[in-house]
Amino acid sequence: MPDPHINFGLIGLGVHGRRYAGHLLEDVPGARLVAVCRRDRKAGEAWAAERGLRYHGDAAALSADPGVDAVAVVTTPDLNPAIIERAAAQGKHVLIEKPLAVDGAAATRIARAVEGRGVTVMVAQTLRFNSVVRTLAAHVPSIAPLHAVSLSQRMEPSRLTWQADPAVAGGGNILHTGIHLFDLLRHLTGEEVDRVSCETRRVINPGLEDSFGAVMRLSSGRTVALVDSSKATRSRSGRIELVGEGGQLVGDHVCGFAFRIHGSERTDLCPPAPVPTVRETLRAFVEAIRRGGPPPITVTDGMRAVEIADACYRSAATGRSVPIERTCA
Repeated sequence: MPDPHINFGLIGLGVHGRRYAGHLLEDVPGARLVAVCRRDRKAGEAWAAERGLRYHGDAAALSADPGVDAVAVVTTPDLNPAIIERAAAQGKHVLIEKPLAVDGAAATRIARAVEGRGVTVMVAQTLRFNSVVRTLAAHVPSIAPLHAVSLSQRMEPSRLTWQADPAVAGGGNILHTGIHLFDLLRHLTGEEVDRVSCETRRVINPGLEDSFGAVMRLSSGRTVALVDSSKATRSRSGRIELVGEGGQLVGDHVCGFAFRIHGSERTDLCPPAPVPTVRETLRAFVEAIRRGGPPPITVTDGMRAVEIADACYRSAATGRSVPIERTCA
């Protein structure tokens, strides 16, 4: 009788990787974690043995494991292209933690490597599964057409040492937090970003930007977006404001509120209780594999977000508004 479970291999057992592991072990129906890969062999072997899992010393060995159906890639983004190419070539379904890659060229390489492989490949833009985001997305038609969007993120400085290393991280706040907002902008508006004007600052991180602000022109020519983020504050918030002809939607995906404003009247949209977004991402990935159709967040979606990040860096470097350099998908 065929195994009803999708057997997962997990590449990466850092703080975020262990979050994926916890959900795969506990609360993702139809999924079963069977193998893990961690560069620290001693720690990886001990962690795997304690849970009755197979340990692989490198990503290539895990991808070649015949008992693995799907691979969750939770590594530094500089490693993604080689890992994903190998996994897809082995016929494994792949879930990739954001950002898809360190730049547009690497993202394009990934997109071309997985094309036509017959496997499900999804990018874990987990913010789409946030309860406030889902609530606001459901109400966008009530205020359409949109003509202004403002997205703002505030976070504490990162404690991950690799995020201060340009060779590994590829970028700072734009690539590792802004990427959520760029994907959210496309998701909520249904539009592409055409042009970007961006400025960056280094407040605490001496090597990479930890604050940025950008003005973005969307493909309709009607909608303008303001996107900004700081990872240099002892606070956390995630403000979303959508402005349309029919009113406004205002929410905060960290603080957990969402309102519709019409005239001077504010209506509470009562978003559901927060959910673990990594868990919801994994559940959506499993469902996409079972259904056999495209996943809710595609490689093209991940590539588009990275292309917006690329444009932000080009604009900040030149001091000019720049167009998005999009690859045909």
